[in-house]
Amino acid sequence: MEMPDPARSPSIGMKLRAYYELTKPGVTLMVALSTVAGYALALPEGIFSVFTEGHGGRFLATLMGTLLTSGGSGALNHYAEWSSDQLMLRTRQRPIPAGVLTPYQGLLWGLVLCFLGLGVLLFVDFLVLLLATLTVVSYIVVYTPMKRQTPMALYVGAIPGAAPAAGGWIAASGLGWGAVLVFLVLYFWQLPHFLALSWLYRKDYAQAGFPMTAVLDQSGKRVAWQILLTSLILLGVTFAVGHVVQASLGFMGGIGLLGIWVLWEAFSFLRQLSFTSARRVLRSSYAYLLGFVAFAIGARL
Repeated sequence: MEMPDPARSPSIGMKLRAYYELTKPGVTLMVALSTVAGYALALPEGIFSVFTEGHGGRFLATLMGTLLTSGGSGALNHYAEWSSDQLMLRTRQRPIPAGVLTPYQGLLWGLVLCFLGLGVLLFVDFLVLLLATLTVVSYIVVYTPMKRQTPMALYVGAIPGAAPAAGGWIAASGLGWGAVLVFLVLYFWQLPHFLALSWLYRKDYAQAGFPMTAVLDQSGKRVAWQILLTSLILLGVTFAVGHVVQASLGFMGGIGLLGIWVLWEAFSFLRQLSFTSARRVLRSSYAYLLGFVAFAIGARL
């Protein structure tokens, strides 16, 4: 595989943007939102107790440490997959395959961010630190190479993606059923989202040699059924979270409607596999995540 050409001498501005892109800002934003949601739902005394009951520093440290470890994991993933990224139209302009940064720079940036993040979480809670460490390791050491071996990698990769929500809950009130349930919400949120995404970019994944379900199943029906089933489970765990935190009817109704929307779009995709219907699954899943965070905070006002 051809190495990126360091002789292009990108400008400082280009390099700064590249370092930012290595952190996978979209994924890191999702991680931040889910951490906030988990933290908020774990506070029965209300979200304002973050500032009045001595939670402020703990909350900020949890959020900052999680953001740093998430960004670092993203950079390490860029480093681990830069040669595969060269083969995909969607990813070939990422910083390392495009030659803006070298693989070594990506590796170093990822390690620095991860160790900084874990260092911050050391002052929050040992269990939160342990969970974040396992998240980084499972994402880079288990999920990333597993993507080239089996379509089951998606189900393994959703574990580190959902862990920050549980980390937020644990940082606020310790380990409990609520932490497990918010983990399950984010876990099952990711599955229809990324299954639809893999179907949209199945040609790219096939060209890069990733054995995604969307690549192996030419009919697309297996992907559609998996999207439908995981969307149904998502709706169930959503209501379970509401029950555990004794949420209001507003929370149950609002987040329930968003879950039904995801389920409906999943059913529509099963009925008619198309680019448009897959995009609608993605749109509804984004709305669900934003709604879950908003209703989580609203439930604790």
